[in-house]
Amino acid sequence: MEMKLYVLNFNTEIFKIEADVVTIEYENMEEQYQKIADILKTDGLDVIDYDENIAILVDDMGFYKQGNPIYNLILPDGITTNLAGKLVFVRNIYTEYSTDFGSITYQDIFNLRRLLNIQIIGSVK
Repeated sequence: MEMKLYVLNFNTEIFKIEADVVTIEYENMEEQYQKIADILKTDGLDVIDYDENIAILVDDMGFYKQGNPIYNLILPDGITTNLAGKLVFVRNIYTEYSTDFGSITYQDIFNLRRLLNIQIIGSVK
């Protein structure tokens, strides 16, 4: 299977948020999880619902890794949250028993680029 991810990272050399669309290939959900964890350079993920369709995946230990950027993000429902490290945006796929991760669409990316309310507020020391 193939899945597209929208990845945001802060480039410390030019002090700018960079965005990429990354495609991963996987055979099962365990391999999907591992490939996403590899992109984030972590063993564990935290999932933050951006809205009902989009989820943000982030390193669950991001606030403990020196040099990670800290973002202030205002979600569409007005809730403010802080996240640290690289951010991966995926689509929520609702099944009968769970919510899985699916490919982000180009329309999703277009909307995120227009509406995403995010700022760098520092880095982990």
